Amino acid sequence: MPSFPRLCPTGGAKVVIMSDSNEKPLRAVGVYWLEEADYPAAQQIFEDGNTLPRSWKEWLKIAQEMEQGLKAYGHPVMRVRIEPVAFAAWCAENGTTPGRQGRRMFVAAAVKDRYGDQN
Repeated sequence: MPSFPRLCPTGGAKVVIMSDSNEKPLRAVGVYWLEEADYPAAQQIFEDGNTLPRSWKEWLKIAQEMEQGLKAYGHPVMRVRIEPVAFAAWCAENGTTPGRQGRRMFVAAAVKDRYGDQN
């Protein structure tokens, strides 16, 4: 299959990047997101809540850095808000617990709902 060149400006010089037409776009990635008002309840509801940073501001800094890193690699990033009470109910309905595994499943379900099966 033919490749199509793209011109990328780099400080006055032009670099030609060959784009393979078989390249797939990077998968969308979900990150769980907490509102400041929900943080104390999340710490109580999450099984692993004692491993979260002490404050929402500390958590937010880490979450934003992770989000920026994923975006820097070119991933579409979807913030998935977790409202603690609704999340705990979702976990019970889906046979998981409100800890790390439950968050992974919840975020994955939200990403699949928005982006479809990315396999």
